[in-house]
Amino acid sequence: MQQDLTQGSITGKLAGMAGFIGIGLVFQTLIAHPLKLLKPDWSVCRRVVGIGLPTAGEFLLMFVITAVVYGVIRQFGSEAQAGYGVGARVMQSIFLPAMAVSFAVAPVAGQNFGAGRADRVRRTVRDAAVISSSLMLVLTGICQVWPHAMIAVFAHDPAVIDVGALFLRIASLNFLATGLIFVASGTFQALGDTRPALWGSVSRLITFAGPAIWLSAQPWARLEQIWYLSATSVALHCLVALWFLRGQLRLKLAGLTPREAVA
Repeated sequence: MQQDLTQGSITGKLAGMAGFIGIGLVFQTLIAHPLKLLKPDWSVCRRVVGIGLPTAGEFLLMFVITAVVYGVIRQFGSEAQAGYGVGARVMQSIFLPAMAVSFAVAPVAGQNFGAGRADRVRRTVRDAAVISSSLMLVLTGICQVWPHAMIAVFAHDPAVIDVGALFLRIASLNFLATGLIFVASGTFQALGDTRPALWGSVSRLITFAGPAIWLSAQPWARLEQIWYLSATSVALHCLVALWFLRGQLRLKLAGLTPREAVA
């Protein structure tokens, strides 16, 4: 049964990719001879790698941090790992509105950055931060009031629900910081330099992984202490990201002048 589902998923993805390519070749009108683009432009390739590689490193560090979490909570039993797994998935699901805002920052701010409109770039970042923060504050209130109800939708073991609810209640304390991190990451993409986002993730790895491993080895360690340590590391990550964001905006937007529109 599982094999059939996997094969069906792969087939569906291949069919979707083929349909997307077919629609693009038929209906696109901006590129007259798309096959000529197959010749690589190495200067463009270097820029793509320079922007994409730090982002790939950021995702790698997210994997490392998740692995560290599972490693340090295994001594608290299978209920702790199951509760964290459910709580983390619920948290990722409710992050979607804020992530949608951050994904919009990169193209909107990037277009205005390319047009030389520094005022619009700053306004885009400001508005995205306000919208994301508002959404995150609402989600924080929901997770503080109804964490058990949200976990109980996906788990039925009372011990797992308690662990997941505890994680969700503590993790929601840094939802506001997480939303600002998303906005900063989108802005770094718009400005064409994603290295600050990578350094922010490195700062979280440093402030969480080592202390968490040490804490898990202590006989007096409790599970909620791991969650509070994680929340603290996210708050520090947010401060680092905002510090880099302020510097990047000042550096990239200095002397930026509007360019003439192209017909």
